[in-house]
Amino acid sequence: MKKFLTFIIVASMTVLSAFAADSSADQKKVKKSKADLKEVTWNVNLHCENCVEKVTENIAFEKGVKDLKVSLEEGTVYIKYDSSKTSEETLAAAMKKLGYEVSAECDCGHDHGHGHDHGHDHNHSHKH
Repeated sequence: MKKFLTFIIVASMTVLSAFAADSSADQKKVKKSKADLKEVTWNVNLHCENCVEKVTENIAFEKGVKDLKVSLEEGTVYIKYDSSKTSEETLAAAMKKLGYEVSAECDCGHDHGHGHDHGHDHNHSHKH
């Protein structure tokens, strides 16, 4: 009987330590993946809700994309992505393949995402 109880205790400890090891490995994966997450926000010339749907339906399924927000009103596309699986350049190429030029978001008030000039000063030589 003592051998049986000893066996049960040893078996229980083995199972618990295996779960603890798995849990520790999972925590390391979570920490690693958080460290690999990056964000980018682009100005994009979105014309209508169809543009928003087109970007949403295609970019959301690009490898490594974790979060995507497309704003017609602001003309922006925000992407949170796993940099170990994709890059900003790869995502920009995917946007271009859909027919949209992207540019870095800035605070100058100009729309830089349209690829042609409407008379705006895009060289950031703001005069006050």
